[in-house]
Amino acid sequence: MKTEEASSSSATPNGDGGRRRKKNKANQKVPFYKLFSFADRLDVILMIVGTLSAIGNGMSQPLMTLIFGKLINTFGSGDPSHIVKEVSKDRA
Repeated sequence: MKTEEASSSSATPNGDGGRRRKKNKANQKVPFYKLFSFADRLDVILMIVGTLSAIGNGMSQPLMTLIFGKLINTFGSGDPSHIVKEVSKDRA
C-alpha cells in the first residue's frame, strides 16, 4: 500500500495528483471574438432574435409610461363627461 502512495505522489512533483494542471486549464481565458467562431447559422439567428427581443423588452416600459401619462392627463382635464370620449379616442 505504501508503494502505491509513493508511486502516485512521485508522478507529480507536488503530489496533488494533477489537480494543478486541471486548475490551470480551467483558468485559461478565451478572447471575445473566439466565442463566436464556432457559431453556426442557427446560433446567429438565435442571437439576433434574442437581441431584438431584448430591445423590445427595454422599450416597453418607457412606452407604457408615455401611454399611462396621457391617460392620467385625460383624467385631470376636469370635465367628467369628456373623460370617456377622450380615453376611448383612437390615437394612432
